[in-house]
Amino acid sequence: MVKKMNKKEFVVALSTELSLKEDKCYLISEILENNFFISKKSKDKIIKELIEKLEINSDEATNIYNVAIKIINDEIKNKLKYPFKSKD
Repeated sequence: MVKKMNKKEFVVALSTELSLKEDKCYLISEILENNFFISKKSKDKIIKELIEKLEINSDEATNIYNVAIKIINDEIKNKLKYPFKSKD
């Protein structure tokens, strides 16, 4: 059965995928939550915010963005595939 991913699970998944500490992953999560992450304009804005707030280069920020979006997309696909199931 499949359960909806909450913020903590997203942060843990992000931390595991990126090998970053959870506090940085919470910051990444907040940046994504504050932006409409699907549009091209927002992608550029999110990457710019990641660079500024995490003090990283453009390539690292782009990688973080891509991994975060992959996790979100996988969760959306999972929810569409199993709309009424949960782990509870």
